[in-house]
Amino acid sequence: MKKIKFGILGVSNHFIKRIVLPLQNGSNCMPYAIASREIHKAEKAAINFNIPVVSESYEALINDPEIDAIYIPLPNHLHADWAIKAIKAGKPVLCEKPLALNVRQTKQIIEAAELNQVPVMEAFMYLFHPLWQHVRNVIKTKQIGEIAYIHSAFSYNNPSPKNIRNISEYGGGGLMDIGCYAISVPRFLTQSEPKRVVSLMKIDDQFQTDVHASALMDFGHVRASFQISTLSDPFQKVDIVGTAGSISVPIPFNTYVDTPSTITINTGQGSREVSFPVADPYGLMFEAFSHALLNQLPMPVSIHDALNNMQVIDAMRQSAKSNKWVDIK
Repeated sequence: MKKIKFGILGVSNHFIKRIVLPLQNGSNCMPYAIASREIHKAEKAAINFNIPVVSESYEALINDPEIDAIYIPLPNHLHADWAIKAIKAGKPVLCEKPLALNVRQTKQIIEAAELNQVPVMEAFMYLFHPLWQHVRNVIKTKQIGEIAYIHSAFSYNNPSPKNIRNISEYGGGGLMDIGCYAISVPRFLTQSEPKRVVSLMKIDDQFQTDVHASALMDFGHVRASFQISTLSDPFQKVDIVGTAGSISVPIPFNTYVDTPSTITINTGQGSREVSFPVADPYGLMFEAFSHALLNQLPMPVSIHDALNNMQVIDAMRQSAKSNKWVDIK
């Protein structure tokens, strides 16, 4: 079987810890080339993980005719620039979330992708885990009745001023890093968009990034809320409450790749735990992306989903500054 040859921009911790092994094990994809601003990092990664090619620069990697697609795990502020460069080189792009820094940049990426007819997808890996496919099916079949509200919590404790997540000009802050998940979940489960949002954020005096954020999203028929933090004990959970039951997802996003996942479903017939076999959502995402490319199919997640998520992020920023509800246009 032909495999999609991925070129990787940057040797990020995220790539090494979460991406390289499932990409190596992909049935229809492989890490073919890697580049770094510090070439010795790329050379080391290539040796350690049997990546065939070390490109001398990001530009050289993007323009390598042997490369089929580009994966971008760079800091947030570099996403739009390099995504557009890859698109103009005719290379399909799988870019880490968030796709860009704001709505304006996201629209620029979409415009470039549509003009050049190049597929682009935002890398929300959790969408590909069978756990979430099952949760969505339970909701679609009304096993918990109609959704009333959804609450997400996501936090970690990262006080390092040198970490990119704590650097404002790099697109740092909790909303961009983990709040985007809490926005994506209710949109995915309801298959609809919030009409308005209100948010409250604490901006750190040193980092000038949001370190605690709360928000409420009004979907009309459903309410969704979240609490996120970059300076709290590591914790994550999603609760979906319906008119006839509820679903609790104790590890919704950073599911373990070597341990079965479990959710709890409560209905009038009682409570049950549902377990899912070991799965790596990153690997599943790369395979789904590659399958679409190989078979000339639409991307499994539309690039317009990234725009819709970013519209909510921008609205929440505006709400936090104005202390008012903000309509989603």
